[in-house]
Amino acid sequence: MFKIYSKGCEYAIRALSHIPLGQAKETFSAKTLCKKARIPESYTRKVFQSLVRAKFFSAISGPGGGYVLINDPHNISLFDIIKAVDGDEIFERCILGLTSCRANNPCPVHNIWKKMKFDMVDELKSQTLDKLMKTQIRQSQKKRKK
Repeated sequence: MFKIYSKGCEYAIRALSHIPLGQAKETFSAKTLCKKARIPESYTRKVFQSLVRAKFFSAISGPGGGYVLINDPHNISLFDIIKAVDGDEIFERCILGLTSCRANNPCPVHNIWKKMKFDMVDELKSQTLDKLMKTQIRQSQKKRKK
């Protein structure tokens, strides 16, 4: 199966898409988001630490604590989230996992992947957290209607 990012990144995206849209600037709990997204809380909390370090949100300790977004969800791209969790080099790796793959020593799919990667990165940069949150709301409403 083809994957461009880690399981931790998947959990971060799934959890963040469950932040209530109208409450994006309010405190939210990892426990609540993980329950809604049906993902493991302990692992997701570790991933959230990388998002705190990357200044996506602040951690608030103590009773009633949790996290709060620092930036407007409209200004947080899916690309930014992936890079914060998986690192800057995530889109520089060889799709076949070869360490020797370079422009001067390409793997068999290097040029195909290069074009696909360029298009994918552009799309990931255009997809924002608020769009993910709106999509999640629409999907939840569809499920309730069934």
